[in-house]
Amino acid sequence: MFHNIRIKIGQYYFKKEKSGEDRQCKMTNLQDAKRIGILYTLEDVPDYDRVSEFVTQLQGNHKEVKALGFVQNKNLIQRFLPKISYDFFSKRDLTWFYKPIHAQVKDFIEKEFDLLIDLSLNDSFPLKYISGLSNALLRVGRFSEENTAYYDLMIDMKPTMTSEEYLGQIQHYLTIIKTHAKRL
Repeated sequence: MFHNIRIKIGQYYFKKEKSGEDRQCKMTNLQDAKRIGILYTLEDVPDYDRVSEFVTQLQGNHKEVKALGFVQNKNLIQRFLPKISYDFFSKRDLTWFYKPIHAQVKDFIEKEFDLLIDLSLNDSFPLKYISGLSNALLRVGRFSEENTAYYDLMIDMKPTMTSEEYLGQIQHYLTIIKTHAKRL
């Protein structure tokens, strides 16, 4: 119950910040996107490996990629030191109502990505907060009625879907999108 109250306060502050936003969504696909932001939750080594493989694939296609991971376990922060394309933040970088306040988070939100992809499988208010305020032209995340304030394009995920399958769905839909589509 206490957690839900904190989330509600965070949502209130999110809506307050978002109300001043003057942003136009623009459809883009993986081929045309030049600058891509990736958000993810880092819970264990396979999560990092999966994201790292995806980032490497995108960079191999001459994309500028920046990945921001929300680390659940303090021990993982020491294991995965930030690299040029990777930054991390943890629970200690959140306010009482789960707003991320880390300097790298602010930089990530302000960066003008062509495409922002949230790879998290579970609800993570800090990642949704970042997505919803991002300057990205197109924000992509997991489908739910609640997520309409945070994402422009949502991918429906079955309860049994693995993270690999979810990533495959994201890649599939971001490959077939026509870039000459009208603005949302």
